[in-house]
Formats: sequence, C-alpha cells, structure tokens
Amino acid sequence: MKYFSLLGVLALVVSSVPNAPAQTPAPYKLTKTVALGGALKWDYLHFDAATDRLYVSHGDVVDVLNGKTGAKIGELTGLPGSHGIAVDPVSGLVYADSAKNNQAIAFNPRSFKPVATMPVVQDADGMAYDPASKQIFVVGGDGNAITPIDATTKKATADIALGGSPEFLVVDGIGSLYVNINDKNEIVRIDTKTNNIAARWPVAPCESPTGLAMDAKNRLLFASCHSGVMIVMNADTGKIVASLPIGKGTDAAAFDAKTHTAFSSNSDGTLNIIGETSTKNFTDATMLTAKAARTMAVNPATGRVYLITATVTSTTPPATPDGKIHYVFAPGSVKLLIFDPVK
Repeated sequence: MKYFSLLGVLALVVSSVPNAPAQTPAPYKLTKTVALGGALKWDYLHFDAATDRLYVSHGDVVDVLNGKTGAKIGELTGLPGSHGIAVDPVSGLVYADSAKNNQAIAFNPRSFKPVATMPVVQDADGMAYDPASKQIFVVGGDGNAITPIDATTKKATADIALGGSPEFLVVDGIGSLYVNINDKNEIVRIDTKTNNIAARWPVAPCESPTGLAMDAKNRLLFASCHSGVMIVMNADTGKIVASLPIGKGTDAAAFDAKTHTAFSSNSDGTLNIIGETSTKNFTDATMLTAKAARTMAVNPATGRVYLITATVTSTTPPATPDGKIHYVFAPGSVKLLIFDPVK
C-alpha cells in the first residue's frame, strides 16, 4: 500500500530516518473548506450530476449545496435521524429518509418543500434510485429489510426481507440491486423487476461490509469493510477478484468511472484510492484527508471528491471489538472538504 502526502496541505507523518525517500505528491488536493456548522451529526453525501448539487445528511436536515462553490442554497427539513438521499431523475424529486420516524420524504427540488411522505423500514439508512424499475430503495439496518418506493406513484410497496442488517446499496441500471449485509458478511443481489433476492454471496476475507460502489460497465463491485480491506467482486458471479488493504473506520465507497478509480473514505483520516488497471488488476494508494471524514461523494464529470467532517478535539480509545474510532468534536465545527484532482 503506497502512501501519498497532500502537497503541504495535510502532511503524512514520516519517521526521521536519514535519507528517507521523498514522498510522492498526492493525486488530489484540498481546494476548499466550507463551514456548515449545525448539528455534530452527519452521514451520507449524494452528488446529483444533473443539477450540480451536493446533498449532505446533517443531523435532522439535509443541506443542499452548490457543487461548484460549496455555497448552501437550501435545506430539506423534518428529517430526524437523516441518513440517505436519492434523486429521481424523471420527476426531479429529491428523496431523503428519517430513521427516527421510519419515513422517506419526497421534496420539490426548487422550493425544498415536502410533496409526499412514505412509511419505510425501521432504522432507514442508505437509499438508491434504480432507473430500470423506476424505484427508490431504502435499506433499514434494524429492520433487516429494504423498502421499495414506486417513484411514479410515490407509494411504498412491500418490504424485501434480507435476513440480516443492510448497510449500503448500489444499482447497475439494468435490473440488479446489490446490498451489503453487514452482520452476515455477504452481498445480496436483488432482481428489481420482481423485487426478489436472486443471489447471496459471501465476502470473505471482508468482515462487516459497509461502503459499496460499482463499476457498472466492467461489472465489478467494490465493498469497503471494517476489517480493513476493500474487496472487488464480480457482479454477475459473486467471485472475489481482489482484496486490498484500506484504512480504519470506513463508512463509504465511491467509483469514478472516468478514471476507473474506486475510493474508501475512512474515519482514521485516510482516503484509499484503488486504481482499476484491468478487470483483474488493481493498485492501492492512501492519502491523508482529515479525522472522521468517513463518508464521501464524487463528481463523475470532474473527479472532484467531497468529504464531510468536524474539528476533532479529542479521541476516545476504541471501546468496541471492531475497533471503531470515537471522536469528540468542537461545537458548530462541521465542515465540507472539497478535493480536486491534481492536473
């Protein structure tokens, strides 16, 4: 695993070994930091390429930001326990969930006012839009299920029991939905034409799969795991193609189809950059970002990477078997970090 310095913005700690080799410049640089303030809670980010907007789950609201400048242009409110965000490209409606209320709410993208509310699975979390079936899918960790929402009627349909606790989900756009099952160490494939489970695949050597991203063209899934690896899986057969080391505390993965690059954002303040040189060969590099920057989004047109974190005042030693890092943050210090590719 290769480590990058961050061009003097965020430096990698190097031991004082005489004649130590020079650090390789990082492929991304921090170009902007945007103060968001508010609640010291956040989760997923969602970038909508059609509108160049970034949606940030932030406590009981979703911040709506300009993707170019980071300026706040509005917020989606009434979302206690906000986690996931998805956009219906047909209607333009923005969907966000509330874990506390077991609801998903559709919002007008211009007025940011709610237009429909749907009951969803307990502990609503990640969300995704499937263009093949025109459905929004909402996973629920404690509910061990996923709720499909018909985006045309804005009505929830019967939950799909998953037999375990889901984390994140991705679609391939042609009829398959993939879901990480965190406590069962597997990935489930769902046929979105029937909403039935079509396959279950083990993810060993991965344990506790969390982030999930996809190279739809080359039919590869990238699952980031709390056990410190990212696995690459064939999306048609479930075969593990590769396993690469990543940082601690991963909570999201992303894929840049333009550069054939997968990412894992990690709570330990690292970003893993997985280069797909072929469908069987991958490179792995690590760049420093900021402590607690565990979720992310990518602009597919520019390669811009968005991360969210807050100012860390202290760190509590891990108190759980999975080694989860516990941070204490300065009040009102939530901020967006914008990284751009170095040209």
